[in-house]
Amino acid sequence: MQNVIEDKSDLSEYVVNGATTKCTLGTAKSKLLMPMSHGVFLKDKPQCNVGDRIPIKNILPFGNCTISSPPPPCVPVTPAPWANKKDTTLSINDQKALLKNANCFCAIGGTISIEDSGQ
Repeated sequence: MQNVIEDKSDLSEYVVNGATTKCTLGTAKSKLLMPMSHGVFLKDKPQCNVGDRIPIKNILPFGNCTISSPPPPCVPVTPAPWANKKDTTLSINDQKALLKNANCFCAIGGTISIEDSGQ
């Protein structure tokens, strides 16, 4: 396996299984999971693509959702893929590789971001 990213401060760092995520409306951090690999690995970890945004399967809950009071349990609703802030030419299963600088929007109102790439 080749080390694709050398500089850990690079915000276009590729995201792998187990990355730490957070939501602007959530009370806790969470993890990005890949129950099945796309067949592409980085540092022996399955690499994610922008389509890895299915609630509960890929994006786990963020504690409680502070959109209302009292805050109900978080149940992410992510109808659209992750949006990379910087483009990448790397595709995984016909979808762009997921970058650390990406956001995914929850239909409830929060913005989900990647705090740590998982590398």
